[in-house]
Amino acid sequence: MGVGLISGPQRPGRHLPRRDDPIGSLTGGLCERLRLRPALGGTIRGRGSRVEALTFAATVERAAAGLSHRGMCFSDVVGILAPVSPERLLATYTVMSVGGRALPLSTSSDLETQGAILAETDARLLLVTADLAPTALELAERSRVRQVIAFGDALGTTPFDELLRPSPDGSGYHPSRGLFDNGILGYERTSDGVLATLYPHSDLMGRFSLLRDRLALSADDVVAVDERGDEPTRVALVALALWTGACVVAGADAPLPEGRRVTVLCEPDPVRVAHPAPGSGR
Repeated sequence: MGVGLISGPQRPGRHLPRRDDPIGSLTGGLCERLRLRPALGGTIRGRGSRVEALTFAATVERAAAGLSHRGMCFSDVVGILAPVSPERLLATYTVMSVGGRALPLSTSSDLETQGAILAETDARLLLVTADLAPTALELAERSRVRQVIAFGDALGTTPFDELLRPSPDGSGYHPSRGLFDNGILGYERTSDGVLATLYPHSDLMGRFSLLRDRLALSADDVVAVDERGDEPTRVALVALALWTGACVVAGADAPLPEGRRVTVLCEPDPVRVAHPAPGSGR
């Protein structure tokens, strides 16, 4: 995109870009936006967990820096083994924020398919929920994965919290890193083996913009995501909800905020939920 010249008198000082859209990755600039606009609020909820949107965004930035310190490079593939949950989303945004390619594994895929796609994409790192750590360690034996990082304590894995330790030199994450050809890797098994498809940042941002125009989310919305729908759309929808200040419930068993109902569902195609009018008898 070119830079146009502004005619007329110029104000002194540095003109900062607007932060109405993601910068670099789907969460690039989100932390600053939420700090500047605390009224947006928003939460992301899973089974037994609830985190404020600002805390979630800040954790993504800190974890992205942690991956950078551990030697992760642009376009590296990182596998993610977790059900649809705040942890799965946190891992996906973290990988993309540091310039990597997130490979969320379907928990319904068989071990052979999961191992095959990890080997095919040359993934060296796997982020998992603690309950799936035994499966992740077995997958590491079947592929070139050399490190398994778990949300929680699990024997043979590195705790995710280690990524959140301060950098010794203060360097690491910067949201512009997401401008590299990163994104989400989808996969399917074909007669020729497993086939991987990259959904780059441009594709994800296109979905983000389309959903913003179609759904017109507000801070009053409750967005529910589960195993239905495709991964790129789900990730773009949750990012949009976080930017808008809406509440996200991730996973089929995630509890709703007290006194509120789901207003948007991420089905194969995200839709608004029509609720009966008060007093309608339905």
